[in-house]
Amino acid sequence: MSDVISVNGVITPAEEAVIPVLDHGFLFGDSVYETLRTHRHKPFLFTRHFRRMERSARSIELELPWSREETFSEVRRTTDAAGLSSESRIRITITRGVGKVGPDPASCKSPNVIIIVTPLVELPESVYEHGVDVVTSSLHRTLHLADAKTGNLIRTVLAQRESRMAGAFEAILLTPEGWISDGITSNVYLVKGRKVLTPSREANSLEGITQGTVLALARNSGLEVVEGLLHPREIAQADEMFLTSTTREVVPIVRVDGRPVASGAPGPVTLGLRAAYLQQLDALIQED
Repeated sequence: MSDVISVNGVITPAEEAVIPVLDHGFLFGDSVYETLRTHRHKPFLFTRHFRRMERSARSIELELPWSREETFSEVRRTTDAAGLSSESRIRITITRGVGKVGPDPASCKSPNVIIIVTPLVELPESVYEHGVDVVTSSLHRTLHLADAKTGNLIRTVLAQRESRMAGAFEAILLTPEGWISDGITSNVYLVKGRKVLTPSREANSLEGITQGTVLALARNSGLEVVEGLLHPREIAQADEMFLTSTTREVVPIVRVDGRPVASGAPGPVTLGLRAAYLQQLDALIQED
């Protein structure tokens, strides 16, 4: 069937799926979401993603209507219905539900659960071999609800537009104070010698699922992990730079705003962490 969507347990082709226009997720971005992928056609690290969605929901005082087990079951049912031969990209969205035209959440009686399954577009191996260009966005990552994945994504949309217009793979967002926060849909890292540096929560960055795994791998390999405030000028002193995300895993960054990072080629720490991550996949797939 290819692209399919489950709306409150009703699975249809994507073009037939609908939600009411008075849903507050549509009207106000009053929703939380998670994006994950499959490995070997199994939802990957589902429990970690669901726990983060629970935290996001608590941040906006939204009660999730389904348990972890119910949500996992519907995700599996939807991926099975898609019948993809490739791996899948899965987005789970929980909206506040239908309410009045005004923003009062009390007018919403029942959340809506939307599960979207599409083919995962995997990056060519050349991206990992040669690295990518990124740009610094003019949009800021603000502190308010920075630790929650909500449907208020206009900054993400505009930063993505900036990135595409510049011909870049990704954009880095800064805090209003000028610290590096994270990418549009990724966490970012600098490498200096045997140190891996990444923005802390103080920089309004969202805790990444892949980030947690990669930092654990870094520590296990004897690298020093430093989470803190990073200024863009530190990029010029970095030996390497990379990003991580659920769907793209570990990607080397070789240029920022047109300027090379060190030699302008992926470095040994980045390539080593990607190799370690791929070696860890068998164990990670067994988590759920």
